[in-house]
Amino acid sequence: MNKNIKQKVIFTSRLIIRFLEKGHRLGNISNFSNGTLQPLFYPTSIALAGVTVNNPQHWTRTFFDALLEFQFEGPLYLVNPRGGEIRGIKVYRRLADIPQNIDYVISTVPAKAAAGLIEECAHKGVKAVHFCTAGFSETGQEEGVRLEAQLANLSIKTGIRVIGPNCMGIYCPESRISFNIDFPKERGPVGFISQSGGNTGGLIRQVMSRGVRFSKVVSYGNACDLNETDFLEYLATDSETKIIGLYIEGVKDGRSFRQTLQKAAEEKVIVLLKGGITEGGARAVSGHTGALAGSEVIWDSLCKQLGIIQVYSLEELADSLVTLRFMSAPRGRRVALIGAGGGSSVLIADEFERRGLKVPPLPQEIRNWIGEFTPLAGNILRNPIDYSQNWMEHEKLLRTVHIISQWEGIDFLIWFLDISWVPLNAMNVLHEILDGILTESRAASKPLAIVLQTNISPEQVKKAYSIVEKCVSSELPIYYSFASAANAINLLLSHNERRLGKP
Repeated sequence: MNKNIKQKVIFTSRLIIRFLEKGHRLGNISNFSNGTLQPLFYPTSIALAGVTVNNPQHWTRTFFDALLEFQFEGPLYLVNPRGGEIRGIKVYRRLADIPQNIDYVISTVPAKAAAGLIEECAHKGVKAVHFCTAGFSETGQEEGVRLEAQLANLSIKTGIRVIGPNCMGIYCPESRISFNIDFPKERGPVGFISQSGGNTGGLIRQVMSRGVRFSKVVSYGNACDLNETDFLEYLATDSETKIIGLYIEGVKDGRSFRQTLQKAAEEKVIVLLKGGITEGGARAVSGHTGALAGSEVIWDSLCKQLGIIQVYSLEELADSLVTLRFMSAPRGRRVALIGAGGGSSVLIADEFERRGLKVPPLPQEIRNWIGEFTPLAGNILRNPIDYSQNWMEHEKLLRTVHIISQWEGIDFLIWFLDISWVPLNAMNVLHEILDGILTESRAASKPLAIVLQTNISPEQVKKAYSIVEKCVSSELPIYYSFASAANAINLLLSHNERRLGKP
């Protein structure tokens, strides 16, 4: 850590100590029952405080638009000192003017107005508040630290639970809550806890087109009250959640987090992405959420001890969630690679074997069998099986797949294809091939994954996406590079091997 980072950390730490000495607290660090968090994920009513009345494009309208799009079933109230009306819904000047009770408030008011809003919420009986606004401890400035400490103390004093500040909050399809209009409305078994709002949206968008759906997602930002440990504890016992993804920049209480992570890992599969493990990353973390990043060695050791799948990029996290969601664990590491292209065959074999997966050669008996109906010229029948010359003759290709899928020398299959090779009028052939490969893999009880290289023209996009949709409807894992497929499958196998005690 360089001198500038150390100075900022020391400065921020001294500010925190000063507030602690005055009887303040920066966070309510303790464990809470799941019932305490229910108003966050399943509120009966919501108020949006600070929503802009006159500018439909203003960012404060994001939550309003998303809740309308998702058709949130409870009462939805709007609050702005100017009053008025938005899309036929009355805008109240104060929270106190709303005649009904309110469970949950989503706030976009400026940082200096946050404490006053908490006090209003206390008089109104509000159970939880999400503060989206930035301008708190992440600034590294004394005023920002003071405002966040004030917020944390009011949370403790009033009993109101706080998400944030500096975050995007909750996405829960079951209760029809979202902070973005284009997130999927269907729910699924994946939960995601993220300190970053941008990475939350980025992860959801990366996997939604590949079929992954979520149970509950939370972007929690600076975590002045509710933090990563609280949300992890909640998802660990949530019956709707089977897989948990984590993006963390820093933790409020290391010991409590470790204990909760250990318990959660006993119940759910957990994939963790730790941000800020380099000097530059730690510097960015300090200015993003005000967290202290922590040592890479410590996080590596923690994940190994607890059986956590550790990843190092958002793309790797996305690939891992796709794999865990849609790929049954292969019995072993032996793979049959089937596709088109001599050079592609070389590269995909390298990527898989580089990551500890095995690409065994086809036995001569099987090669002879396939050779009875497949010309050797233009095709390579070795493993990878390069069907370049005859891939459009789908009956021959599917006969080959049938033979290979029955081979006891492999544990799973990969079909790889560069869609840019496919003429627009031949996409129907791809659908027939995919149907056949899927049938054969299921009959042989061997998992199947698809690698689609999509270096395609605008004219090909729509028809190419039909292949993706078919994979999604068939619940097949889809990857967009050889490396991402090999890496994600290796992580799945390594995780299962550790759980089974294999070396």
